[in-house]
Amino acid sequence: MRVSKKEILIIGAGPQALFLVREYSRLAYDVTLVGRENEIAMHSRYGKKIKLENEQDLITQLSRLAESKKGMDCWVASGFYLAFLMDRYPEFFNQFNVLPKDQEALSVFLNKLNTYQLAEKVNCKYPKSIILSDLNDETDYDLIQFPQIVKWNQDIFLYEKPGFKTCLVHSVKELKNLHQTLIKKEKEALVMQAYLGEDLENNFSYGAYFQKGQLVAGICVNEVRHFRSGVSSVVEEYTGEFSDLIAGKSIDLIGQTQFTGFLDVEFKIYNGEAYLLEVNPRPFGFIKIMKLKYPDLIPFILGEKKSHSKNPKPVKWMNVLRDCVLIAKKPSKVLHMLSILFDFSNRTLDVWDISDLKPFFYQVKR
Repeated sequence: MRVSKKEILIIGAGPQALFLVREYSRLAYDVTLVGRENEIAMHSRYGKKIKLENEQDLITQLSRLAESKKGMDCWVASGFYLAFLMDRYPEFFNQFNVLPKDQEALSVFLNKLNTYQLAEKVNCKYPKSIILSDLNDETDYDLIQFPQIVKWNQDIFLYEKPGFKTCLVHSVKELKNLHQTLIKKEKEALVMQAYLGEDLENNFSYGAYFQKGQLVAGICVNEVRHFRSGVSSVVEEYTGEFSDLIAGKSIDLIGQTQFTGFLDVEFKIYNGEAYLLEVNPRPFGFIKIMKLKYPDLIPFILGEKKSHSKNPKPVKWMNVLRDCVLIAKKPSKVLHMLSILFDFSNRTLDVWDISDLKPFFYQVKR
């Protein structure tokens, strides 16, 4: 009797997807990857690729797949794709067995202000925030303490490049000038927050896998160096003063939902207190560190192992190319970089894989 091969659909083709493509392929899954030509996982040796030209093409391709593969297991490995599908193609979640799961939790975590409302239930601090569309002639601007940071409250673009980038405003005049330049759609999707300082070394994350709101495996990390805001080049496992608080608040927060999947919860330490910044309810950028910390996690999640072991040693993750760019600008960190690079047993490298080299060299080319 012929046994049908296990199948998995992965949507979005960034580094997170690359990790999943490799892991599932090595477990003998038939992987189908959906993404744009310029996304790094599209250049992996693993998986069947479906290349997208535009947003409508994503809906068209998924509709075709659903006709023959209804109920197929599926990972959405990008926040942009996830937000787009939630908004523009919600029936997708009925056509496939989608992770991350569930839609109610996703509707909370894909929106910062909704996340903060949930955070109040577990007494988790977060920056005072206001959506820009709520600013009007009746706003008491004297109550606003500057500087403020303006950022996206939720993702509203997939392929279209947004005109707005995260910025600081230092006065009422700057804020009003910015407000006048934005269209209605942008004002409704941008949030202004109390600025918690520029020291990115005080940024921490709790990366984890949850099953129906219950923790399966997690790790607290310090985002040691950033290539740019929101994009790390080095993260290290963190077991310091705030680690238990960060882990505890993350577990309590996600425990208010039925969420299943990978996610990371971002915090900032400011004036000796931990503030929740956001929850990213999808496989996170430094996800490869999870395999180093929990070597059997993916087989365990898939039900192919009854337990998963935990590496007792502190682990680290590095994106070599990003960090080289940073070290060129700040050579004083070169010894730290080398100490991680040559710590072979306790570190993992983001894109590098000796049996799948093309994505790494594509990254160099870009």
